[in-house]
Amino acid sequence: MADDRIPVTVLSGYLGAGKTTLVNHLLSNPGDRRIAVILNDMGEVNVDADLIARENDEEGVVDLSNGCICCRLQDDLLTEAAALADSREFDYLLVESSGISEPVPIARAFTEGTEDSDVDPRERFRLDTMVTVLDAYGFWKEFDAGETLPGGAQPETDRPLADVLVEGIEFCDVLLVNKTDMVPDDVLDRIESVAERLGPRAKQIRTTYAAVDPDEVLDTGRFDFETAKRSAGWKRAIAEEESADGHAHHEDGHAHHEDGHAEGAAAAHGVGSFVYRSSDPLDPEALAAWLDDWDGSIVRAKGVVRVAGTEEVVGVSQAGPSVQAGPIGEWGPDDDRRTRLVFIGEDLDEAGIRDELNGLVAEEGEPTADPDAVFPI
Repeated sequence: MADDRIPVTVLSGYLGAGKTTLVNHLLSNPGDRRIAVILNDMGEVNVDADLIARENDEEGVVDLSNGCICCRLQDDLLTEAAALADSREFDYLLVESSGISEPVPIARAFTEGTEDSDVDPRERFRLDTMVTVLDAYGFWKEFDAGETLPGGAQPETDRPLADVLVEGIEFCDVLLVNKTDMVPDDVLDRIESVAERLGPRAKQIRTTYAAVDPDEVLDTGRFDFETAKRSAGWKRAIAEEESADGHAHHEDGHAHHEDGHAEGAAAAHGVGSFVYRSSDPLDPEALAAWLDDWDGSIVRAKGVVRVAGTEEVVGVSQAGPSVQAGPIGEWGPDDDRRTRLVFIGEDLDEAGIRDELNGLVAEEGEPTADPDAVFPI
């Protein structure tokens, strides 16, 4: 059946990645589409909105400033989208999120609505494509241990750059690897291999100045929320490892991930992943010290840890040099109380990482620290 709802493309990407350049490119090359735009910026004045309004004479550019549409401006996002549809004729909606937005809450707002908004977005809008614009040069520097991001400008936010970069890759339908003219070809190959492990479902396109065929990011029909939620590389690694072996055959600490995707190019560039499992509880202080000593080869680590002396589950999320860990709930009576951590990276020393984690096992009878004090998040 034909779907006459207005399709929506959401653009994510860190500050300076090229989102505004992409918006201008699409507005200058709309084909037969009439495009309306909602722009989000964390500042009190949305510079991007002013730039786009100056370069494009058409009306239909809405400015959402001084907040983020992935959290406190979600209701405003839906209200402005509905108001646009009421006041102006257009057949495509383009949403540019702020440089620190999380893509999942924005997608959920368009597919499920929000508790505090009377607008049901499903009646008039259809989320069509989630696009992430990746600054290839920034990614290279951020995940290259010992290097620093050029410019040094950081937004006033608690969200580390590495988190924003990784989450954008993990939850997108199309990944524009932008600023490719600033990165050597061999490094681009490595970045794409890492990105394929992080977000294996995304279609990757190399761009300079965000110049892309509009049909690659508009009206693609690629978005499916349930599929997207399951498609992050770390989730696939656990699912594939469990389905391959049923995890009944695993000896603790020695589960191997037989990866069925991205083997060719990724393996050629030393990009791999594996799953670590163990039923032995780890010492929380020793674990915290281990996590604080970032191994530059690890691009992504994600999972849950069983620690000694508590019923609490400790969640771990590492993106490059950024590490977050802390209690996320309690083990249930029927839970599989085992540490399950996925590691994704370049030239991973799998045996060494396994040995180090096995060495963090708490000594029986030894007192352990309070996880809430060790992991204060």
